[in-house]
Amino acid sequence: MSTVIEFTVPADSCSLGRALGGESEALIEIDRIVPTDDTILPFFWVWGRDPEAFVASANDEPAIDRITLVDRVEDGALFSVRWNREEAGTLFAISRSEGALLDARATPEEWHFEVRFAERTDVTDFRSFCEDRNVPLTIERVIPTHTPDEDRYGLTAEQQEALTVAYRQGYFEEPRSVTLQEVAAELGISPRAVAGRLRRGQAALLEHIGLSSYPA
Repeated sequence: MSTVIEFTVPADSCSLGRALGGESEALIEIDRIVPTDDTILPFFWVWGRDPEAFVASANDEPAIDRITLVDRVEDGALFSVRWNREEAGTLFAISRSEGALLDARATPEEWHFEVRFAERTDVTDFRSFCEDRNVPLTIERVIPTHTPDEDRYGLTAEQQEALTVAYRQGYFEEPRSVTLQEVAAELGISPRAVAGRLRRGQAALLEHIGLSSYPA
């Protein structure tokens, strides 16, 4: 039985969180989840922060060996990063405990992570390792999963919540009954964050039902 845990870490305790520089509108969102022996969070988006200023701040962090600006869009930029595993406390703890990173995002105040562990003992090992390294994490929720049907169809808890609220409020109706801003207000997060959860959630659902392999 696998276990999913959701937890937060103060932004100033993480290298990328510090690199946001306290910009009130700044946000980091995971782009692609490819856990390997080398890195657990190789690609991420930074919104509401000048890319060059972010790179300059990130380069001062000992946990970051190399950061590269990959692409730019309006109000945002895609980065790739190679970590110094010994210095990257939270991410190293996830990798060391064989956790699979499902979701991660940061504001100037805190990082929020959602991680799946194959065994409950891995969760215990992760928490103990964080305590030994003085990583100030706060566990928000622990979710045991038993079968694929109970695994939320490939969705994270937050993606499922966003899709459910949007659907119930009529966001997917034609014409729409509510705006993205109204859905965001109900969830207590930014419209950009809602849009990201809806986009990734719909992609996860399509992947779960095998649509990505449907012949063209």
